[in-house]
Amino acid sequence: MNIFDRTKVHRQLYYQPNSQQSALGEIQEQRQLKIEPKSSSSSSSEAAELESSSQVNGSHHKLDNLRILLIDNHDSYTYNLYQYLSTMTTHPVKVVMNDAFSTLDHFIDSLDETESRPNDEKHNLLQQHFDCIVLSPGPGQPSHPADMGIVLDTIRYSSQIPILGVCLGHQALGYVYGREVTLAPCGPVHGLMSSVYYKSNQQNENVDSNAGADDERDQLSCQLFSGIQQNFHVVRYHSLVVDFPNNTSAEDSEIEPIAWCKGLVGNEEEYPSDICMALRHKQYPHVGVQFHPESIGTGEAGYQIIRNFCDFAYQYKLNNEKDRSTSPEGAESFLPASAQPKTNKLVASKTSHHQIYIHRLEGSSSLPEEVFQELFSSCENSFWLDSSTGKTQSDNDEDYEGCPITSNSRFSIMGSNDGPLSRKIEYFGIEHPQEKRGLRVTSNSGNSDPSIIDTDILSYLRETLIADGGFSDHVQMVSFNEAEDVADDETFRAAADYELPFDYRGGYVGFLGYELRHITQCSLFELEGGHGCKIDDSEASRERTNPNVPTAAFFFVDRSLLFDHHTGDWYVVGVGNSDEEIIANMIEWMKNMQSKIEDIGEISSSSFSSSHGKNANYAIDFVPNRPKDQYQMDIARSHEEIRNGESYELCVTNQLEAEITLPRRPDKKIHESPFDLYKILRTNNPAPFSAFMNFYSRDDASSDASASLSICCSSPERFLSVKQDEFHRNFVVESKPIKGTIARYIGAEGERLDMVKTINDRIIQELRESTKDQAENLMIVDLLRNDLGRVCEVGSVYVPHLMDIESYATVHQMVSTVRGNLDGNTSNAIDVIEACFPGGSMTGAPKQRTMEILNEIEEGVSRGPYSGCLGYISLNGCMDMNIIIRSAVLTPIPNADDSMESWKASIGCGGAITALSDSNDEYDEMLLKSRIVRHSISQWAGLSAS
Repeated sequence: MNIFDRTKVHRQLYYQPNSQQSALGEIQEQRQLKIEPKSSSSSSSEAAELESSSQVNGSHHKLDNLRILLIDNHDSYTYNLYQYLSTMTTHPVKVVMNDAFSTLDHFIDSLDETESRPNDEKHNLLQQHFDCIVLSPGPGQPSHPADMGIVLDTIRYSSQIPILGVCLGHQALGYVYGREVTLAPCGPVHGLMSSVYYKSNQQNENVDSNAGADDERDQLSCQLFSGIQQNFHVVRYHSLVVDFPNNTSAEDSEIEPIAWCKGLVGNEEEYPSDICMALRHKQYPHVGVQFHPESIGTGEAGYQIIRNFCDFAYQYKLNNEKDRSTSPEGAESFLPASAQPKTNKLVASKTSHHQIYIHRLEGSSSLPEEVFQELFSSCENSFWLDSSTGKTQSDNDEDYEGCPITSNSRFSIMGSNDGPLSRKIEYFGIEHPQEKRGLRVTSNSGNSDPSIIDTDILSYLRETLIADGGFSDHVQMVSFNEAEDVADDETFRAAADYELPFDYRGGYVGFLGYELRHITQCSLFELEGGHGCKIDDSEASRERTNPNVPTAAFFFVDRSLLFDHHTGDWYVVGVGNSDEEIIANMIEWMKNMQSKIEDIGEISSSSFSSSHGKNANYAIDFVPNRPKDQYQMDIARSHEEIRNGESYELCVTNQLEAEITLPRRPDKKIHESPFDLYKILRTNNPAPFSAFMNFYSRDDASSDASASLSICCSSPERFLSVKQDEFHRNFVVESKPIKGTIARYIGAEGERLDMVKTINDRIIQELRESTKDQAENLMIVDLLRNDLGRVCEVGSVYVPHLMDIESYATVHQMVSTVRGNLDGNTSNAIDVIEACFPGGSMTGAPKQRTMEILNEIEEGVSRGPYSGCLGYISLNGCMDMNIIIRSAVLTPIPNADDSMESWKASIGCGGAITALSDSNDEYDEMLLKSRIVRHSISQWAGLSAS
């Protein structure tokens, strides 16, 4: 039986419907879990509840100067361990990727300047710098040297240093000490829970009874499960196990098992044989756990296990007879961003070159669609960050009652790049041919030809913000005086902190495409000591990349409008500098915008309304980039990778493409057509993180050197937001990953609403109890905790909402919320993007290895904007970005017939593949997620043709 056949059989045997509650019941108990809580920036009662309900041992004191080395095996949960460990020691935790150094010698060389040393001195040198070592989880197998880097030699030459191995680290200990690492007898287990029981007496057995009492180190034994009840529940992510035949400890074995589990919670009878969940060396201070103590699902027990190890390591350090240096030179050189002493050059500044002006227009009757259509739809370069589910104060939609998307949908932002300070930034990355790569900046002032800059988009944004004086939140409120006897036409005053209910202050608006992953992953590699990051430069990707679609594109927006759906107020936002003429022109523009918005509100809405295509459909033949049989083979490949321990979850995607030819309207330029599609899409599928964007050259001509595209997005998913805390000193970061989607029952015409609601309640319950969806969601929650843990303050990352259900026009979805605190003096929004991009809900985990596999599965084809993010980076340091899903990307195709226009439409769609996935179900889910966008394009084509 081959690996895939075995995987299929084990899935059928192992995962039974009666175990659907196996994870959720236990995980829900941890949904308020927070590590060593600090004072929260949130003023809500929810934050207070989180603080009071914290289960983690925040009362433990920090161990004095316990020096911990954390070796990262390219995992997506390493920084969850980092966050836990950092609450336990006063010394910064050092994180190093396992292949940042070619050999252990090279790593030691980086710590010590000694040119050469015998092997038996390696452990002494490591011991001079570290009191204990933690080996992270990760993809791969310990028998594959390329997967392990310096890990195996670190174990071999650290017999006198306490080591804790987690998952792959645990397997590495077993492998080094002579045990076989095999496929798990129960099949791959990812994001699911098991009950663990352990050996109560964990004293060393091979200590010489005649040894001197002063050799206290040999008398010590790590009581890993001290204070933890038997049969505690843990989260497992693994496909391999350390094999102990008959679950006995052979006399000639150096290691022994100390904890076991049987199958999963709720179906232990399926696999009655014990599976090793923890081991220890009989003489050395080395222990390992197969499960994930750092998962939010393992909870308090996981934190306690890591604390027990650190307490043991600290006592071992105190009993160590060697007199070691406590702070070797160079010890700080490879600390991660969250520990590395640094200064954020983008801190709030009073010397920013930008001056922010805002005028409030109260209670206008003008609606966002009307305003955008009238003011910006004809612009070649424009944007609308559209909260199309926004609620007003009078709304009381019972169907959405209590749904958190209401608060996410309060504000819409729109504008174009026609201000004097505005500029368009287009970045063409590695997926494009060499001659096209680079960053192009087109400014509205002076020469209109783009400047070519040899840098990437994130470096440009960071460096430009620094050059402009950093972030600023000093706002001048502008009021216009209508009375004739008033000398000044306008008055200015400083805005109070409480006066503006939104975080946007102008700045950068745009998108980051998925292929920016090459840049962010290299940044993380270099952060953990790596040099010479390798980037996949595959020919296949470039050959099949749309030349009209850049890797990323942004506007610097100096003039924009913001609408508050809750109050009906409009805000006119202007950005100036020290040039008095620019400020004067901006004030005139503000007056003009006020007049136009008022005029639009006075016109009957019917003047702006047009058929949204509900009764017009046009048959569009969408061709998948990879057909169904290939997609199912891709899922089989994914199962094989999961079975072999290379991934926990892979988000396999596809592109549905179509070429559409429409009659050209003589009263419109080509770039104006996509907005008609967006109006239909936002009506069909209102979503809190919707958006429309146009990027075109001034003459509509498609150019090899510039972007020509429209993005019509109806995303329900927030990727990242960075908001100021209530004291306006630091920032709160939030991510809302979605994993778990099921079709919503719409109901037939005339069907009773209570019957429709009853059916949807049953559908929601089915989603809520789905083992597969729970596991997918938990995996991504743990991944987001890890990503935020790279940049957020120690102990501040928490999960206020775990596996909530949110309902949208066509689907119900399982959504979680992850938050953390960002110290504005050390980190900024660009750092957050680098730490988290691309969103884990669009990759799977572990992120890096999984993206490498996905690139092969997806045949090197660029995903384009799909799977990336879209939103704003504000001049006050705040940010809000969605995940680009439920979207269409339109690019013009030259047409020799002047009376016709042609478009290429591309829809990205896909789903997470786990050990529980079925190939037919996954293909159907992929089509479900694209259905509303496909339908909207058909309506758009039908409306245009009619």
